[in-house]
Amino acid sequence: MSLYQRFKKLVSSVRCTILTLATAAVVLAVPASVTATTLPTMPATGYDQVRSGIAHGTVSSITYYSSVGAANRTMEVYTPPNYDSTKKYSVIYGIHGIGAWPDTIFASWCCGASTVADNLIADGVIKPIIIVAMDNNDIDTHTELCNAIIPYIESHYNVRADADHRGIYGYSLGGGATFNEAFGISTGLDTFHYISPTSAATFNHPSDANMFPNGGAVAKQKMKCLFISCGDADWDGFYPGNLATHNYCVTNSIPHYWLSVAGGGHDGGVWRPAMWNFLQLADQAGISDSIGGTYSIVSRNSGKAIDAYNFGTANGTALVQWPYWGGTNQQWTVTDTGNGQYSIVGVQSGRGLDIYNFGTADGTAVELWDYWGGANQKFYITETDSGYYRITPTHATSSCLDVTGNSTADGASIHLWTWLGGYNQQWAFQTP
Repeated sequence: MSLYQRFKKLVSSVRCTILTLATAAVVLAVPASVTATTLPTMPATGYDQVRSGIAHGTVSSITYYSSVGAANRTMEVYTPPNYDSTKKYSVIYGIHGIGAWPDTIFASWCCGASTVADNLIADGVIKPIIIVAMDNNDIDTHTELCNAIIPYIESHYNVRADADHRGIYGYSLGGGATFNEAFGISTGLDTFHYISPTSAATFNHPSDANMFPNGGAVAKQKMKCLFISCGDADWDGFYPGNLATHNYCVTNSIPHYWLSVAGGGHDGGVWRPAMWNFLQLADQAGISDSIGGTYSIVSRNSGKAIDAYNFGTANGTALVQWPYWGGTNQQWTVTDTGNGQYSIVGVQSGRGLDIYNFGTADGTAVELWDYWGGANQKFYITETDSGYYRITPTHATSSCLDVTGNSTADGASIHLWTWLGGYNQQWAFQTP
């Protein structure tokens, strides 16, 4: 695991330290051994202004048929600059306030999501992401979001369809709905792992004790980022309730971030900074990560894991498939080496997956070898279907890791083969 990945993991297991800033009061969960990040904070001037000389994403108005409302409805969808339909993206779903419309999530006077995202992407601060704004009027929010909006997006865009790559943001009434979607619905934290209510209404979600039962045990286990924000001069009177939720989280050691905007009302002066912070916090917590960490690597075809044969640790040890039982010879540390490439190193052996002698022919052995960074030891890991990946050596890009003969037998060898799209060429990366 890289230092950056270790840092992200530590940040995701935060405890609260209070920082007082001139413009905002901030609480963020950071272990004592880690220097506090500057987020959340109030952004510098210009963060929400359209910039020339950079690529811009596209906001599209989408009309779809809602089986929930039995009528055509509209959503707004932001696709990032240089959107590529062959690549998978993560998604943040936005919920507007009372009497408003989906386009307010992107409007410059309101949340400004498209401009804020464009600027952060251009600066290399966040990875490209899709942002969807639903119509929250005259409909049951939960049913429409989960039974109509999300299925539409996942069937019309190339997105990662799991909670690890799905966030939710809402302002005002939509902020209360955001709390409710994540913590008021029994399956909420199986749908969203990144949550950002801002200036949240206090009347359309459960109490703090009901949102976080048992001291927030489920939230602590499942969520990756909770960011709560509100202006301390909120003229709709929502500040005390949001502050109380923050304090409840502090008391119960529920990891979260808190931004209190000094002098902030109930408007875009709070909601745009919230968007700016949330896009970064979610990115840091891994919403757009495809892979990275320590895993078992399991064949889609057989359900068996890549295994260093007979606990071998020597150079040249063969790799086979074997039922996963938790051995360190079945665990692999995947590290981003840059340029979309990854190393895969055995936990037990400390040696890398290696394509024998830089071979490119079908049937070339995959083995353990001292990792030195060769092209035959670096791989592209490309999502083929939600939760499954093709593993392609960088020196042989038409090939992939393959279980010989489409076998499901224990001990079947792992070798190189031309990519055909078979299930014996697709792999799940599972946390040990």
